[in-house]
Amino acid sequence: MRKMGDRIETKWLTRFPELAKISDGAWTEAVKAASVRTIPHGTVLFRPGDPCMSFVLVFAGTVRVHIPGESGREIVLYRVESGEICVLTLSNMLGGITYSAEGVTETDAQLVVIPPQPFEHALTASPAFRRYIFSMIGRRLGEMMLLLEEITFKRLDIRLAQLLARAADENENRPLHKTHQELAALLGSSREVISRLLKEFERNGWVRLNRGNIEVLSRTALEHFPMHK
Repeated sequence: MRKMGDRIETKWLTRFPELAKISDGAWTEAVKAASVRTIPHGTVLFRPGDPCMSFVLVFAGTVRVHIPGESGREIVLYRVESGEICVLTLSNMLGGITYSAEGVTETDAQLVVIPPQPFEHALTASPAFRRYIFSMIGRRLGEMMLLLEEITFKRLDIRLAQLLARAADENENRPLHKTHQELAALLGSSREVISRLLKEFERNGWVRLNRGNIEVLSRTALEHFPMHK
C-alpha cells in the first residue's frame, strides 16, 4: 500500500467488535503493532501488479475496489466500509501474490495497518482471529458470487432499474448523486449504454435526469420492471 501515516491508540477496535473480544497473546501483539493512517479522498491505494505489504482494516471512510479496463470501463467488485477488511488485500497476503484490481478511497479514510509478521503470527496462533478471517472471506465470496450471477444471467436494464429503486429507498427518495459513469462501473457496463437506458426510463416517466443527479419518480415501476415496460 502507498504512503500512509501515523500510529494511534487502539480505539479503532470499537469498529470491530468481533476483534475486540479476542484476548489471546498473538492477537494482542498484532494490535500493538498496528498503526492508523489518514488517507485523503481519491487516493489510489493499490493498482494491478502492486505487491501487498500489510493487512488492512477500514476504521473510517470507504474504499472502492474495482477492475479498470483498457477502454476506460471498469467494474466495481465491492466497497470496504468502516468496520470491514479488504478481502483482496487479505487473499494477496495469504497467497503471496500481487493485486489484480485497484483500490481508491471514495471519502477521506482512516485505515488500520498491521505489518505482515504480527498478522501471520496471529493467524497461526490465534484460533479466534483465524475464525474471524475465514468468516470475512466467506461473506465476501458470497457477495462476489451474487455479483457474478447478476452480470452473467440478469439483463442490464433490470439490474439498473433495481439499483435505482434500492437507492431511492435508501435515500428516502432524495435525488441520487451518481454520474452515468459511476452507475456503469457499478453494473460492469459502459457510460453510453447506461445513458441510453436512463433516457428510456425518463421517457417512461420513471426518473428525471438532472445535471449531477437522478430523481426517481416511480420506485414501484422500477421495482417491477420489466412488467411495467
